[in-house]
Amino acid sequence: MIIIYSTMNRGNKLRRRRQSAMKRKTDKDILEVISNFQRFLDHKPPLKKMYEEIQMMKFKVKPIKGDLSTVDLKNEKFIATLWSLGKLDEFFQKEYDKLTPKNRELFSRVFDSIYHKYQQELNKVSLHFEKPSRETNFLEVEIFKEKQTKKVN
Repeated sequence: MIIIYSTMNRGNKLRRRRQSAMKRKTDKDILEVISNFQRFLDHKPPLKKMYEEIQMMKFKVKPIKGDLSTVDLKNEKFIATLWSLGKLDEFFQKEYDKLTPKNRELFSRVFDSIYHKYQQELNKVSLHFEKPSRETNFLEVEIFKEKQTKKVN
């Protein structure tokens, strides 16, 4: 925050108030951006559209332990949660560099909170085609986004 101290005249006090008001507006704007994005996430497109967008996001599912063929990767809850995580990543990449250092801190805290929420949802999704039996092997997967490399000529 910029503070201008002056005892000389009233003009500087008005400038300080304007700068302070501008700062509040900027803080409000970042909260508004986050709020608008959260509303966007709450109104998901149809399942088919989310699935298509996930494919364009270049997500990869890599089994660490267990058999990936025993799970339903087209599970509605799985797709919706993965879509939300992908959109959250895109939002972060788009907005982060536009922010002031103070707003970046606030943005990062809110982002981490939302990201953690979706990570927890992803961990709770049951992907098995059938109800898993005691004999079913444990499945552990890594989900990541394939980074696009830019071609340099």
